[in-house]
Order: sequence, then C-alpha cells, then structure tokens
Amino acid sequence: MSLRTRAARLAASAAIAAILAITVGGCSLTSRDTTASVAAQTPTSEAEWRRSLDALGAKYRENPNDADAAIAYARALRATDQRAQAVAVLEQASIRNPRYMPLIGAYGRALADVNQYKQALETLDRAHSPDNPDWRILNVQGAVLDQMGRRGPA
Repeated sequence: MSLRTRAARLAASAAIAAILAITVGGCSLTSRDTTASVAAQTPTSEAEWRRSLDALGAKYRENPNDADAAIAYARALRATDQRAQAVAVLEQASIRNPRYMPLIGAYGRALADVNQYKQALETLDRAHSPDNPDWRILNVQGAVLDQMGRRGPA
C-alpha cells in the first residue's frame, strides 16, 4: 500500500471519527481556533459568547490586520449563529493575511458552516501543506467531501 493511499485512508478514518464526534456531541463544524489569551477565557454558553462578542468585535475593528483578533471575533460570531458575518470577517482577514495558515483554516471551516463546500475545499487546501499536514484541516476536508456526496475521496 502506498504512502499516499495510507494517508488517504487515515484521513478518511479521521474524518469519519470527527463526523461521529460531531453527531454525538450535537455540535456543528466548529473548531478551537483561538489564541492562548482568548482560550484562557473561552465562553461556555451562548449568553457568555454574546457578552464577549462586543469586546472581540471592538478588538478586531481596532486592528483589522490582527489575524488572531479576526479568528476570535469570527469564532464568537459562529457561536452566536452569525455564521455569514463570521465568513465575511475571515474573508477580509484572509485577504490581509494570505499566508497565515490558522486564519485560512478558520475561514475554510466557516465556509463549510454556511454550506459553501466547493469554496471551503479550495480554501482548506491552502490551509496546510502536504509536507506539514494539519489533521484538523484534513478532518474538516473529509467532512466537507462527505457532505458533497464524495465519500470515496472523503
């Protein structure tokens, strides 16, 4: 079995595990794409997310070039069911920071959340490199492919 085939099977297995975890947990395609400072204070309920939304939005507007602020703000938007706004924030931030892989990954996941699967796959392909794969990104790619009905590549 070639290395590529084994990697594809591993990615598929991981994607299936991720889908099961999401299904069992009753969650949507979200991730823990925060900085350490935000992670230390991560809200746990929607009410807490709503309270933090203004502060995170202000921090992002203060410096829209700050990729980590954009990721944190978009995460809060997604947590409060404002997924389209999260996509817009991450799209603008990714234009400003086209090489920042955590941001590109967050943008791809946000696109998947709003069912823009083709664009999500294209974006997620740029979020990691074959010589340094990000298994979280590969999991989301597998889930997106599955949603598109492309179970073979998933």
